[in-house]
Amino acid sequence: MAKKRGVPAHGRKSARFHRARKKRYLVVAGGAVTERQYFKQLESIYDVVIEYQQKNESPEHLADFACTLKKEDERDISTDCYENIWVVVDVDDFHDHSKAAKICKDNGIELIISNPCFEVWLLDHMKACPPSYTLTPDVESAAAKAGIVGGNRNKYINTELIDREHLDAAIHNATRHNTAENSQGRNRLAPNHEQEYAPWTDMPKVIETLKSNKQS
Repeated sequence: MAKKRGVPAHGRKSARFHRARKKRYLVVAGGAVTERQYFKQLESIYDVVIEYQQKNESPEHLADFACTLKKEDERDISTDCYENIWVVVDVDDFHDHSKAAKICKDNGIELIISNPCFEVWLLDHMKACPPSYTLTPDVESAAAKAGIVGGNRNKYINTELIDREHLDAAIHNATRHNTAENSQGRNRLAPNHEQEYAPWTDMPKVIETLKSNKQS
């Protein structure tokens, strides 16, 4: 739950303190196009503010950056703190997530991993990502064929397919490959470890959080 800020000096609240404000979330990710567009759509669906910060860095550096932004936000008394902070990463470019996981855990931040790429979650909106799709090109091709992405290099999302109905379907479909066995593989993402396990995505956690906070 977001911490409430103090009132301005002189004992008088400004006009913005009298208005009901949208809940705020922060996403720090490496994706410059697809993920940014996706979270913008979630912002509209759940009537919240999702601030998206992008850097082409390793999971560890993204986690450090998220910590910096969190501290800056906590010092800003003009609004409420972020409800949640998510560091959203893939596995295809960076295989070492152990340091990022520790940084996030120590600082109250959630690390959201998709293996091998974010398109696993996008494909889940249309159908469950097949267990055999462990390579990024396979998943990206399937997502494009399903019509969930398109445009230049298939980086642009078909936002008409990102709605509450498809989000519920995506959560259901993700359970078909987010098995207990695969979670062990997800938690073994460390240097020099062989990355051979079926598709996985932590994105259902994000949607469930947005849904629950919307209802509260």
